[in-house]
Amino acid sequence: MQAIATTGFEEPKEARKVVQQIVFLMAVFSTLLEVLYFIGLAGKLIVDGTVHSTSSESVQIISAVVGILLDIALLILFVALRRQMSGRNVPFADLACVFMMLVCVTSSINWFVQLTIVPRLAQAGNPIVTSIDIHNNSSVMYAVEHLGWGVFYGLATIFIAIAMSGGKLESWIRWLFVAGGILSLLHALGIITMNPAMSDLGYVAWGILLPITTTLIAIRSRRS
Repeated sequence: MQAIATTGFEEPKEARKVVQQIVFLMAVFSTLLEVLYFIGLAGKLIVDGTVHSTSSESVQIISAVVGILLDIALLILFVALRRQMSGRNVPFADLACVFMMLVCVTSSINWFVQLTIVPRLAQAGNPIVTSIDIHNNSSVMYAVEHLGWGVFYGLATIFIAIAMSGGKLESWIRWLFVAGGILSLLHALGIITMNPAMSDLGYVAWGILLPITTTLIAIRSRRS
């Protein structure tokens, strides 16, 4: 009986360690991917003077792979963060996971289509390619991508911020999530209203605030 009681006591502690390791690894992995995303944005600004220019085919392939991996990494990170929540914060963390799942579904499907379907249609000269090319701001996939990273990501980060509690470091993470969420929602509004200045706010949320946030999450996880 004593052995059973000991095992039952140790399992939650062991599970917490695993969750903490997942949070750390996914935060670091996400940060690395976000840095690549930032480098891509900076490169476009330096070379073309705008983040909206179309990259070469090889760069587009790299962008698609980075996009899919980041979608998955952030979903795993949010689910692991959810496992660290307790009490009345849990419902907000659940909502954050739901919306991050929607980000992952919409964005990863979108990027996979760019990797597989779009090149084939473009090679065949099929005119339908323009309707699913993510770089065409009049395409369905462009709208879907910005629905995911505008509306769904914005809500996911705001809800996870509400669910988080703790000290000074957690407060920084919380407010960075809130700021990123608000900028993402404004980005979506800018897409709808065709306001370039407002829609560009999303790139600040994802290219600057998000890597800072995941870096702090990694530091927080390592400290605990």
